[in-house]
Amino acid sequence: MYSWKEILPRMEEIRAEATEQFIDAWKNSQARYTHDFTWHETVSSAFAIYVEHECLRERRRIIKSMLDPDEMLLSIGQFPLLGAGTYIDHQTPPNGPLLRSQLLSDICLNPTPPFTLEIGGIVDRRGVVPYTGVPIYHDTNTPWPFVDESMPFDPFSEGIMMPTGESNRDSACSVASSPVADMANRNTTKDNNEEARSTAQSVPALSRPLLLDPPSNKNCLLLDSPLFGIGSGGVLRVTLCAADLDEARVLHDHLAPIGAIMAALTAATPIVKGHLVDRDCYWDVQCSTVDDRSAQERGIVPLTTAKGTLLKSRYGSIDTYLGPIDPQPEDAFRRQYNDNQFTYDKGSYWKMREGCGIDNLLALHVSRLFVRDIHYASEYMFESSSSGEKSNMADGQEHFKRFLGCSRQNVCLYPPNKHTGSGWEVEFMSLEVQLTDEENAAFITFIVLLSRVIISYRLNLYLPITLMDHNMARSQKINAAREQLFFFRRDVFGGRDGKSNGSGRISKRISKPGAWHTAQHSNGSSRPDFGIFSFYNSDQPETAEYVELTVDEIINGSETYRVTGLLNIMFNYLHTLRLEYDVEQALRRQLLLVKKRASGKLCTLATWMRNFVHKHPDYRQDSVVSQSINYDMLRTMNDIEEGKVTAPELL
Repeated sequence: MYSWKEILPRMEEIRAEATEQFIDAWKNSQARYTHDFTWHETVSSAFAIYVEHECLRERRRIIKSMLDPDEMLLSIGQFPLLGAGTYIDHQTPPNGPLLRSQLLSDICLNPTPPFTLEIGGIVDRRGVVPYTGVPIYHDTNTPWPFVDESMPFDPFSEGIMMPTGESNRDSACSVASSPVADMANRNTTKDNNEEARSTAQSVPALSRPLLLDPPSNKNCLLLDSPLFGIGSGGVLRVTLCAADLDEARVLHDHLAPIGAIMAALTAATPIVKGHLVDRDCYWDVQCSTVDDRSAQERGIVPLTTAKGTLLKSRYGSIDTYLGPIDPQPEDAFRRQYNDNQFTYDKGSYWKMREGCGIDNLLALHVSRLFVRDIHYASEYMFESSSSGEKSNMADGQEHFKRFLGCSRQNVCLYPPNKHTGSGWEVEFMSLEVQLTDEENAAFITFIVLLSRVIISYRLNLYLPITLMDHNMARSQKINAAREQLFFFRRDVFGGRDGKSNGSGRISKRISKPGAWHTAQHSNGSSRPDFGIFSFYNSDQPETAEYVELTVDEIINGSETYRVTGLLNIMFNYLHTLRLEYDVEQALRRQLLLVKKRASGKLCTLATWMRNFVHKHPDYRQDSVVSQSINYDMLRTMNDIEEGKVTAPELL
């Protein structure tokens, strides 16, 4: 196995011969067995999107040329046996000083200060090693109740994990509903007071219970290191360049509700720690493994030194929509969409509001970052040059960038960088990395073209954030792309000019989708009969603003709900671009893969892996993925990627 230290110098020999678009494409990652690939080329045209596919192929060709004959390069979200038995070359005993993990050897961690400090910062800030419970898949012979054999003890009562103490923090922060109301108590202008009262009414209290800690090890696999998330959760990130802040806010808001849909479509992690688990996506696991909230912030003990109660991990879905700078009645955004609670720093909020004139929603979005401590700061960020001036890296922008890097959401907003010259950027984070370059290119194409359609056609994809969170939870479930229902806007064109065809009503299906939806797709049909629907209210589905739809109906459309379908809109947009025939056909082929995946004609990688395990002769229907099963599965996956084996159900 090669680590980044061994393989990156070898890449330098090829970089000199590579074309300019492939330069600086490789970066080290937290885990020494993973590498980050980044294409340093702005995707500003349909042709550039098409080139991305060739770029992915070239990257894979270059790195494969450096491997030994008995080595494979796989783009997968998680090594299936990570943390189970022997899973890495030169494995050292666990419970090392860097990871402090009972499952992972320190050799898994990239031993450079940024990564070691980040891992250590998460553990130190939380006070204990963050445990994550992943529900086990209950098969015929799975012991029930299931107990994780690697940790059949209470990690706290056995003294394995001891609290490391609480850090001193100030209390200059509040919960979103109360500090916004607090604006009316300050000596501000009449406009600010009216804005405060309006916003407070549109942010009701959240009824979500606080999470208890630590998780139970019954019927769950226990993970005990942040490296299970930030170093091993394979994410396909798509960074979009916006023309200005206004466009960036539009993309941020309207791409966020798509996150759950795309997570379900790209589900690729059904195996964790050598076991089949009761989920197909890794999003929730990744968010939990890096959860550095202290006991006070999690609501386990009363608040004394913490800034406030935090309802989410550093990684998760967005806390607030940004909306336009100056909301008008004709805008699609309504304050009622921000219907969740979150905590933010009042000091930084009022500095931006009163000192910089930043609008309320953007100030809330930024100030929520400062309720969390930065994990580490490098010395060079504070150093001055010999002339007494600070270096380029020792400025406020680099410090703010570090705060942004410590908090990842399903959609991230990045300000312009004066050092690189880049403008406003929006990063889409909900895609899981796919097995083949064709799949990865297809989903990159989908997100980039969707962003252009959102801007060009002024689509309205807003959902209340609580509904978006419900969608994200549903997207984690087994075979969610075919068996789950997701809240979505019935009319993506309505409401953008103050003429919404609905008034916040939600149309729900009573029948369980798993009982009928799979059967519908097994026949190659995505059009269910009218008789299987029922509603909680008397409204017809075409009058509801939000409806529960399958992924197929959201992507490909639904006559029943009069939903256009995002792909149909995108195909229409492609026609207006007047592209060269070859380029347009290449893009349509990529979108066709997404269309088939959504309709159920193609399965997700998670479903393929799960089916492979079930059919393997060594599988004992006990949820255990053995070394032999894992080896055969990864070999087959490598052969599929290289074209040696066909997988018509996947590609």
